[in-house]
Amino acid sequence: MLADAAAPDLGDIAAQISEGGELDLDAIDWNPEEEAEFLDGVLGNLYLLTALDEEAAAASVPLPALAASMIVPEDMDEPTDDILEEVSEAMVRLDDQFRLLAPTGLIDYQPVDEALIQEVDGEGRIQEPETAEELEDEDVSRYGMVRLTPLGIYAVRARMIEAGIDAPAVGDLADKGADILLDALPGHPEPAAQAEAEQWLARRTPEEAARELLAAARGDDEGAPLRRLTCQQTLSLVGTEAEPALREVLDDRHLGGLARVWLAEHGVAGVPEPSEAMVFWLTVDTLAAQLATEGDSAELRDLVRGLVDQSGSFFDSAWRVDHPATAEVLEAMGRLHPDKQAAKEARKAAFKARSRA
Repeated sequence: MLADAAAPDLGDIAAQISEGGELDLDAIDWNPEEEAEFLDGVLGNLYLLTALDEEAAAASVPLPALAASMIVPEDMDEPTDDILEEVSEAMVRLDDQFRLLAPTGLIDYQPVDEALIQEVDGEGRIQEPETAEELEDEDVSRYGMVRLTPLGIYAVRARMIEAGIDAPAVGDLADKGADILLDALPGHPEPAAQAEAEQWLARRTPEEAARELLAAARGDDEGAPLRRLTCQQTLSLVGTEAEPALREVLDDRHLGGLARVWLAEHGVAGVPEPSEAMVFWLTVDTLAAQLATEGDSAELRDLVRGLVDQSGSFFDSAWRVDHPATAEVLEAMGRLHPDKQAAKEARKAAFKARSRA
């Protein structure tokens, strides 16, 4: 069925047959391998957009967004007219292909409103709104809506795996090591990340799960702060039975801060106060993790402002923190803090941190 869907329209073929009764593939501008690869890629993108997110899986993806995911380069801020034309052509092709695939049960598809399809130079084009206001007023469903059915999710995933392509699904990591889990979870939508973590934890006792997670969270490499943040989030799902494993790392440079946070949140008594150096180290580590996962987000901007407002001498101590990301974090604080004087102090502290390193 995928091969049939990727084939050109029979009417186009009939029109291009030469007087001698032979088919000229060049004349109909059809490359079977390219067409099949494009359709497989579209279905793969549809899987990745929806498979790990239950809410997204239940909703349909607008056809323009799906076509753009195949054509518009990731680093392109504003698509050019040529790119938009390619997207429009792709939408027409996909509309024909999805109409053929829908009866198989692979997808649920609401076709493009035929009133929007126009012929330009003998080829189909989607008539796009001319202004943003028109687009807002336009019913996006008229441009086509598609989603994989549960059967489609299973089938496309099997096809991707057979082709050697990574096709994540919740539950894949349950029998993997904590290092693999902590590296993978930040790339999952929040509901899928929690479901994956819960399945991983279900295979282990709380104490052994905590011990394995903490061991995987150590390190001074670039990805370590995000691993520790993910470790902390996963440990929030573990009960007080894990307390012995957390107490074991109270003096650990990498883990002592997050262990104290976990013990305090679980109401455990007898937790020693952290040193000032540990508090600042954990702060830098947390900000580094937020930068890695969110970039210069509004949430991080608010966090930075709150930290500096709470402690007028924050930058006097922060540049001395023995953390690989100290200078990078202070530079980010300089970018993000709205107060010019505070931003200047952050940049000076970042310079000191680099000089110290």
